[in-house]
Amino acid sequence: MFGDFLDWEPALEPLAQHYRVIAVDLPGFGNSSKPREDYSAEFFVNILHSFFQQLELNRFAVAGNSFGGQIALLYALRYPEVISKIVLVNSGGFRRYSEAERAEVEARFSETILASLTPEINAFLFSGVFIRPCEVGARYLEKQNQKLTRPDYPAYAYVIARSIGLSMNSCLLDRLPELTCPTLLIWGEKDQVLPLTQAEQALKKLRRGQLKVIAECGHAPQLECPEGFLQAVQPFLAD
Repeated sequence: MFGDFLDWEPALEPLAQHYRVIAVDLPGFGNSSKPREDYSAEFFVNILHSFFQQLELNRFAVAGNSFGGQIALLYALRYPEVISKIVLVNSGGFRRYSEAERAEVEARFSETILASLTPEINAFLFSGVFIRPCEVGARYLEKQNQKLTRPDYPAYAYVIARSIGLSMNSCLLDRLPELTCPTLLIWGEKDQVLPLTQAEQALKKLRRGQLKVIAECGHAPQLECPEGFLQAVQPFLAD
């Protein structure tokens, strides 16, 4: 959520030494177009499937961080025949939210409120992504602040509001046993956004699951702790 393909930047070059790596800005995010669509699970899955078909991908691994993990899961559940492995990094989709919780969050992150974010609000909003002040965190915050001045920011606010609704209404825990491919959960030990307990619950549901916990790390291990992330993901992909 709030991300783009550059959130994977530290891992792209190392992985590209061994694999074909495709880093995607989902529709509505980053530099992709931001049409005023429903941004439902079906919308994201259909767009991705069309994209993968155009690239003539027939068998591949998918990876996602946070909201991206939910989208990767939704895709793998819809098209299991093309997915070889799944990497879920501090993924969403493993908690059931009450109706009251959904209503509260959707009100706090409405399109109108998101369209009026400021650098000061961003500093508070993204303070939980990294567990300590660091250079990569400062660059991340600056990237978020730069988005506020983009011509497509109003459209982006709509996308985020719709995506938050999708995220909170898409608990996939009970569908995890449907996955037959190897699945790796990578989790920052001190994630303040999606706690480690959610990964532990998900692991119990997976038929072919592994969990790698990265110590002293927060919500985006591939950014904050890239060495630990690569040490976890590379053996899994190579196996």
